[in-house]
Amino acid sequence: MAQQKIQLRKIRDFGENLGDTFQFIRQEFKPLASAFILISGIFILSSSILGGLYQKQAFGFLDDLKTGTVAPQNTFSNIFTAGYFIFILVTVLNISAMRTVIAVYMKLYDELDEPPTLQQVWSLFAKNFFKIFAYSIPQFILIVIGCLFCLAPGIYFMVVLMPYPFVIVNENQSFGDAFSRCINITKENFWISLGTYFIAYLIYSISSGIIGVIVAGVVGVGSYFSTNEISSTAAIATSVLSVVQYVFYIVFFVSVGLQYYNLAELKDGTGLERRLANLGGSANSNAGIEEQY
Repeated sequence: MAQQKIQLRKIRDFGENLGDTFQFIRQEFKPLASAFILISGIFILSSSILGGLYQKQAFGFLDDLKTGTVAPQNTFSNIFTAGYFIFILVTVLNISAMRTVIAVYMKLYDELDEPPTLQQVWSLFAKNFFKIFAYSIPQFILIVIGCLFCLAPGIYFMVVLMPYPFVIVNENQSFGDAFSRCINITKENFWISLGTYFIAYLIYSISSGIIGVIVAGVVGVGSYFSTNEISSTAAIATSVLSVVQYVFYIVFFVSVGLQYYNLAELKDGTGLERRLANLGGSANSNAGIEEQY
């Protein structure tokens, strides 16, 4: 028996958001995970590998301590290297790619009566990825500047702008219009949005952290016995941990997506109008059936 399609555009409370998040992931796991890994996988691997290489360089002094050949080092230059800034850039690209894939998948799922194909996800991903990446830069700057002013403005911008990829994908907005739209749909539901994002992020962090640490620990131990280098062990363990955490990011951002549809429905009522129209269509669909006596 086919599973009933989850209505994305409907009003949800806090508990329904979390419940529908796991139901959506369980129901759409295979096509969603396939699209997520095949499209954003190159970004995930690149970010994880670069992060591992940076950790190897940063922890190189531990190998020197082990051999007793520690040389004076410039701490600032060791931290803020060219590799560090490349890693940050690739990480932003990676997060933008993951968010775009999930936003695109949920949009297509909302419009179709079946899970979208990989080709459909890729086509819409290609149209929105660079826009979401470009808009993430001023978003990041706003959040950083806000955090510098007593933290509260940064948290405000973080919560308000969280659904912006869904606004861009679903409503094809410019950055200014997307910014205004995010404020418009969130301002009356700021605290419930903050609570939803916080709990979803907590679930994501704990689940990915536990599994990631176990997997990274096993891989790290094997790496240490193979290389006998602390820096290489840290690099490999960090890379594996990052991959696990990025995969679990699906949980957090699906919850963000459902909250976007909730906020949009509260403001626009599009989902209700669609369901009423479908009810009318269903009623008329029996008009051609012959009466039987």
